[in-house]
Amino acid sequence: MANLRQDQAQETKEKLLVQARKLFAEKGYANTSIRALAKSLDMSEGILYHHFSGGKREILAVMVQQGLAEVLMTLNQKNHNLEQQPLAIVLATLYEMCEQLFNQNPELLKIIMRESDVMGLEEVHIIQNVIRSRIEWLANLLRQRCALGEVREMNFELSAQQFLAMSIQYALGKLLNMNVGYSLSKQQDRQAIVEHTLMLWAPIS
Repeated sequence: MANLRQDQAQETKEKLLVQARKLFAEKGYANTSIRALAKSLDMSEGILYHHFSGGKREILAVMVQQGLAEVLMTLNQKNHNLEQQPLAIVLATLYEMCEQLFNQNPELLKIIMRESDVMGLEEVHIIQNVIRSRIEWLANLLRQRCALGEVREMNFELSAQQFLAMSIQYALGKLLNMNVGYSLSKQQDRQAIVEHTLMLWAPIS
């Protein structure tokens, strides 16, 4: 019986998070009231506060933290499989993964971009850690490939940051319906960026 109640409570929390993500993305955090969120689920405000005593602020925090944890887990699971691949495949796959993550999490990305001033330090720190971990992983990989003679000696952290910055720019363009001049959803564009990057990184003969 206790397990059943726990399962029901978890199911209710998940429903609240899913609906809140939808409303925050559509209407914005400030324009979504607790009353509107509860009403959209035919739920009383008391039940909502029972599961999230901190109200909207706690819901936003949990939503961002859980969403980013899932994204980071997905990225980390693919790291090992990529490390032994040719560098061209590694870079192309990184962009493919970015495109997939954007398509799978459009509401979360919209909320993060739009509600950054509402988020607390913990959520901002998590976002920074996700970005930092990707830069460090790629920088370390470039350092290894340099030792093998595949790329030149360079500032590996800055090179990784510049390469990954294009995916962030692309995400921002998608959210704003803005043409940034390329699309990571197109194989031709991904290939052109990767080839140009490898040319810049090529060992000096």
